[in-house]
Amino acid sequence: MPTVATYYQLADDEFSLAVGDTRMLTQSVGVAPAGGEGALVTWMARRVGRRPNTAGTVTYTVTLNGNPLGTGPYSRSSREPITIQEATPIGAVNQGTNRLVFTVTDGTGALRLSAVVLWVRLNV
Repeated sequence: MPTVATYYQLADDEFSLAVGDTRMLTQSVGVAPAGGEGALVTWMARRVGRRPNTAGTVTYTVTLNGNPLGTGPYSRSSREPITIQEATPIGAVNQGTNRLVFTVTDGTGALRLSAVVLWVRLNV
């Protein structure tokens, strides 16, 4: 049976999270990923200070359906955006509703996230 990849764009525009903030993004997946495989989650992240050019670091976690992504927590100190890609645990993506949660746990300033995408493989 052939396998293809598809993606779900969970967020495009940048959104901001301060320390203690949580943002949940939800996505319904109509067909379960192929053969018990995991998936990929990608996002762009940058840190902004309360005043321009202020130094600091923001620490955050990311979970998909309660499963931590990567070895987290993640830290971001640069104002320049970077793209992060993490493989999910096998079976982490559900057929039906999926919840991707970003939580800022510590730091100074705010975390800005954008271009959040869930990639899955499907049997066709």
